[in-house]
Amino acid sequence: MKKHCLLFIVFVLCFAFAKAQTSKAALERRKAEIQKEINQFDRLLKSVRKEEKTMVLLVETIDKKIARTQEIINITNKQANNLTRNIKANTAQIKKLQEEIKSLKAEYAEMIVKAYKSQNDQSRLMFLLSSENFLQAYKRVQYLQSYANYRKKQAEEITVKSDALSEKNKLLAQEKEEKNKVIALNKKQRAALKDDKIEQENLLAVVRANEKEYAADIKEKAKERNKIDRELRALIAADIKASNKGKTGAVANKFFLTPEAKILANNFKSNKGKLPWPVEEGFVSRRYGRQPHPVVRSLTIESNGIRLQSPAGAKVRAVFEGEVIRITKSRYGILAVHIRHGNYTSIYDNLKIVSVEKGDKVNTKDIIGEIFTSNSGETELKFVLMQDTETVDPASWIARK
Repeated sequence: MKKHCLLFIVFVLCFAFAKAQTSKAALERRKAEIQKEINQFDRLLKSVRKEEKTMVLLVETIDKKIARTQEIINITNKQANNLTRNIKANTAQIKKLQEEIKSLKAEYAEMIVKAYKSQNDQSRLMFLLSSENFLQAYKRVQYLQSYANYRKKQAEEITVKSDALSEKNKLLAQEKEEKNKVIALNKKQRAALKDDKIEQENLLAVVRANEKEYAADIKEKAKERNKIDRELRALIAADIKASNKGKTGAVANKFFLTPEAKILANNFKSNKGKLPWPVEEGFVSRRYGRQPHPVVRSLTIESNGIRLQSPAGAKVRAVFEGEVIRITKSRYGILAVHIRHGNYTSIYDNLKIVSVEKGDKVNTKDIIGEIFTSNSGETELKFVLMQDTETVDPASWIARK
């Protein structure tokens, strides 16, 4: 019964330790992911900080960096709290082990004294010979053997508990060192957060002082985007019309799909939420849909896709297998690649170089081009996803980081 109880306790302790280690690893992974994003924000801020035209982008980026820095601070707070609990629990266990070892040593010392007093062979022999009968003599032999075994067991238990105490002390020292590092990182992040908030306030003051000018610029860009959106929808509508021409069972505003195209569309749909990012490294700088402008709050903007900020020279890759059905070029020389996946179309805009041609078959993660970097240092991919003639939110289709 005692053996089973001991095994159960060991199992519970092992399970709790494994769970704690898993939680710790998850926090470290998340912290590393956030730090990677913060590093990206820092690179972008460094490249665009000196340009007046990027003031709004600066405010947006610093705002995102502040949010991520606060998230890291929350994680380090949680790590520090976990370590404090672990240190407290291990300190209590060390104290308990010390008391148990002290008690075992006292008991063992008493046994040694008794053994010493009766250590000569003659005393043991007399103890046996003084037995009244054979049965009593046999029991006394058993007693002496049991006593010797118990002494051995006590010595072994002292050794085991001493080793456990040594390991606990090592673990405690490691946890205290780790906690000091976590606290130092937390302090560093809080200082960075304070600096970023000061810079953000200074930038917002500049934006507020020139709000009409920035608002006019934002509205002008919105008009340009709306024009591009209309042109895009017209192109897709023309593609649908061409695919449906002369086809029995064709539906208006829906692509007519061959059996092969149906399979491709179904495969694409089944990978919703699992598609790779069109860039290997980057962060979302503009969400999909209607939303208040992140800086000039009096304005509402509309986005038919998402925008991804990436390092200069970033390559763009296909999010799924398909066919390149169009490559467009704006009046400014900016390129865009359209890839068809059955009745879905993925569009990669704001490229300076394209490495595919119309009609090419591409596979998932194939490189299709390189993002254009503006004079102000902004490297931004405009990524649009459409189902027939309607845009959908790409963020719900690509894998979460």
